[in-house]
Amino acid sequence: MKGNVCFIYKDNKISIGCDYDEKMSEVCKRYISQTGIDPKSIYFIYDGIKIDENLTFRRLINIKDSKRLSINIFVYEEEKDKNIINNEYWNKLNYNFKKVPNLKYKLEITDTNSKYGNNDIFEVFTSYKNNKEYIASPNVNNDNMDIFSLFDLKKVYSLQGHKMYIKTVRYFFDKKSLNDYLISADEYKIVIIWDINNNFNIKYKIDTKYGYYDDICSCLLIFQNNYNYIITSTDNYSFSPEESGTKIYSFENGQFIKYVKNSHNHRVWYLLSWLNKKNNTNYIIQFGNGKIIVNDLEDNEFVLDLKKKNIVENYFSGFIYSKDGIDYVCSSTSNGLIIIWNLYDKILFKVIQSNNSRFYHIISWNAKYSIVADYDNSSFKIIDLENNKIITDVKYNKIPFRCIKKVNHPIYGESLLAGGYRYIELFTIY
Repeated sequence: MKGNVCFIYKDNKISIGCDYDEKMSEVCKRYISQTGIDPKSIYFIYDGIKIDENLTFRRLINIKDSKRLSINIFVYEEEKDKNIINNEYWNKLNYNFKKVPNLKYKLEITDTNSKYGNNDIFEVFTSYKNNKEYIASPNVNNDNMDIFSLFDLKKVYSLQGHKMYIKTVRYFFDKKSLNDYLISADEYKIVIIWDINNNFNIKYKIDTKYGYYDDICSCLLIFQNNYNYIITSTDNYSFSPEESGTKIYSFENGQFIKYVKNSHNHRVWYLLSWLNKKNNTNYIIQFGNGKIIVNDLEDNEFVLDLKKKNIVENYFSGFIYSKDGIDYVCSSTSNGLIIIWNLYDKILFKVIQSNNSRFYHIISWNAKYSIVADYDNSSFKIIDLENNKIITDVKYNKIPFRCIKKVNHPIYGESLLAGGYRYIELFTIY
């Protein structure tokens, strides 16, 4: 097979053809012969790291990109670009950095003919390919799912399948099969599973049969132990006690299996899965109005009701993290609270408050920091989880943020995507 390497040095691009099993040292030599650059003074960077020139093109590319025909390699000069390498690249790719991230606006990623992310929930876009390269976002003009390349900053696909506006979209990776999937839901209550690795073919299109006034708020794919599930939830609060707004479908055939038990009159805004490593048990975590409900996924039994006194607002989003052998769930609320629970001891761990805020989507930045979208203040806040305080408030007057994602941009490195009505914006650390 034949491959192509695009060497990028400053504003210059030179493409060099090669065999899949040809060593990169030979490809780099051909590039140097065309440019006259001193080979002792340059670095070749691929995917954020200095390449091993003994690797072949086939070995260099990612296993999930095994059919890739072209790659980009960045060229830096040792002395002239020393500061560029240190400040513009290496620090951004250090996921264990100790500095407080000072995220700054970089650019807008959108299509001028469309309004992306016009959504009354919050997951209005997602990133995928190991959070490095692509964004998936609804297009309200034609009800398609548009795919953007972070590197090229342009739309590369438009996926057809929904007939009404897409309400939410999420990305999931199956570690066993090494397959990437998108899951999306629309106003018709139709859920679609997109097989990214198989040319975005539709694996399932599921009619969830929710009621006319129900909105699908969250979708989830679970690939844990022997469980392969599709799970959906709505904001409906009038289901009978034996039913709920959260449903489980088989990932093997797309058929309905059962309801996830929860309390009567309970809205579920967000879904997470949790594998308790201590007892090797799978759980589904439902973020709802005034509380968080944890269910045993196998037995479908209610096991935990996390509710803070005097909290009647919505738990909109959350993530799970581990520290010192303990699993925690960190959640954001519609009245500006970050509430963290110890899942093993089933107790409230800490509360971090921001006045006059409405928090939507929250993510983990690393073991120390979290970032949350503050819709009311058109900003996102960086939270120091160790010192229990908000340390940075990044305001942006253009849009109110609903969704945020941490990405490893192929050029700018460790970055943040933030979006809401009409726009998706890119912010970098330095």
